[in-house]
Amino acid sequence: MVERVADTFFDGWRYPESPADVLEERLRLILEVRPGERPLLPSFGCRVHDLEAIDSEHERQVAAVLIEEALRDWAPWAGVRRVSLLDVEEDRIRLRLTGRMPSLELSFHRRETAGSRTTVKGKP
Repeated sequence: MVERVADTFFDGWRYPESPADVLEERLRLILEVRPGERPLLPSFGCRVHDLEAIDSEHERQVAAVLIEEALRDWAPWAGVRRVSLLDVEEDRIRLRLTGRMPSLELSFHRRETAGSRTTVKGKP
């Protein structure tokens, strides 16, 4: 008789609970990746990680524009028209997205500084 071995590959895997969870997960993926981290898509990601700090109002506006740009380029299906930064901590950004969909609050992890990153060279 052949003994069955339990498949543990998907242990701990959390299935999305709703379509909103799937949307948040996809948007967070775009925002947490630095351009250059994906060898096959060197321009994929969000350039907000290139900012040294997000302390002043001007830097907050620049960060919002960089996030809008990444979402426009990589998630046009989400229909994000405006990004408002709600809170910026050292390694976490909390924001509100508005547009074609109902308003959505989302937070994502921001990498340390631009000097510590490793990128893959690709076509501009």
